[in-house]
Amino acid sequence: MLAELENDLIVHIKVSSLGAKLRDVAGLPDLTGESLINRFATDAPAVYVAPAAFQIESRSAKVHFGIACVARNSRGQTAARVGEAIGPVGLYEMLESITNLLNEAQINKSIWKATAVDFMNDELLYKAGLTAGVVQIETRVKQFTL
Repeated sequence: MLAELENDLIVHIKVSSLGAKLRDVAGLPDLTGESLINRFATDAPAVYVAPAAFQIESRSAKVHFGIACVARNSRGQTAARVGEAIGPVGLYEMLESITNLLNEAQINKSIWKATAVDFMNDELLYKAGLTAGVVQIETRVKQFTL
């Protein structure tokens, strides 16, 4: 079930107008530290989908996902956040687009709700010229199975 939800989200983002501006839309890579930052730097602008905590109630669950948005711009952190008229998409545009795309969106049997946006402040990201944020989303799944 989690794999199906993740795949549905990835496909939905890929076929959107934002998806056309991105280098990659995928599940969050199974990497950490500098390896993950290097992947982000190679792929930016990119969006990664990752399952988060979920609560189980009887045979249903409230499932949470994080949609990580990563931007990079050779002109610096501000340009990476704000974007430019010509050039890579900025972080703010990605976060706004993902929020609008997924809030109250019905994808297959799931209705999604955007609940928060978090900014990632990490020295490794900053040193790599990256800026990132995560849109938190959730859905309720009936007949929950792993």
